[in-house]
Amino acid sequence: MRSIADRLLLFGFCAFFLIAAREARVIAQTAGPVATSHEVYRFVPFYRNEFDFPQKIVREKDLITKDSHGVWHRKALPDPDAEWVAEGWGGAEIRDGALRVAPWPFDTAGNPKLIAGKEPSHMVVWNRHKLPTNFFLRYDMTPDGSTSGLTILFFCADGVHGKDLFDLSLPPRRADYVAYHSGQIVNYSDSYWSRNTKTESVTNRLRKNPGFTLVAEAPSGTTGPANVTYHVQVLKTGGRIQVTINGKPNVIWTDSQPLGAGYIGFRSMSGVTLVSYSHLQISEGRLVNN
Repeated sequence: MRSIADRLLLFGFCAFFLIAAREARVIAQTAGPVATSHEVYRFVPFYRNEFDFPQKIVREKDLITKDSHGVWHRKALPDPDAEWVAEGWGGAEIRDGALRVAPWPFDTAGNPKLIAGKEPSHMVVWNRHKLPTNFFLRYDMTPDGSTSGLTILFFCADGVHGKDLFDLSLPPRRADYVAYHSGQIVNYSDSYWSRNTKTESVTNRLRKNPGFTLVAEAPSGTTGPANVTYHVQVLKTGGRIQVTINGKPNVIWTDSQPLGAGYIGFRSMSGVTLVSYSHLQISEGRLVNN
């Protein structure tokens, strides 16, 4: 006859394994297949951010300078303690359990503050943790009632020729879109939410850069109201990329020459009046030998 303590201990172990098994099922169901005839991946926790504590956001404008000829150059690397690097002069802050981004700076109450006579800013906000080559990424995105603009996820982003994304030899990007798709960085870009045009709003477009090469396209999973939260997932295993929106597989493509480890960045066009990102979770995919 087991003692009460033994039975409680046994119950605890059973509960732990049930939770672990349930989590494994959730990953399998929402991330899609993680095995091919040649490769099997096991996923382990890599990074998690619930945006429930203060985080340092470095501004690219403080890391660059303009020479006498009017050309911008990098003068400093981001602070190692920074969690985020914001490119563009708009707002980026951690508030109410989310990373909030706007085309205007925020006031003390967290409201975007328009500046008379100045155009709104496009924004790109990078996370400072370089993701591994294979990963499963999850986050929530809320367009906060925005009725125009476009949001993009950059991933596997790094400098060309093996340079780091923030290498001092790379030109500043300053949220100019051309610098991200046809400049001196490599990345995949997924345009998963848009209200720019009716045609664009119903599509999800995956590109490989530099080159602005459209490699895959699917119907958008983010049509409808602009004040709801979308659950975005990206699974990358080898050259296979799958984007899932609200639990439904969306874009699926296999790259014969896949990019490797790199950074993730959230881009919002100036027409997006406010966008919030939350519940960011990343797992590393480790190849299991058969």
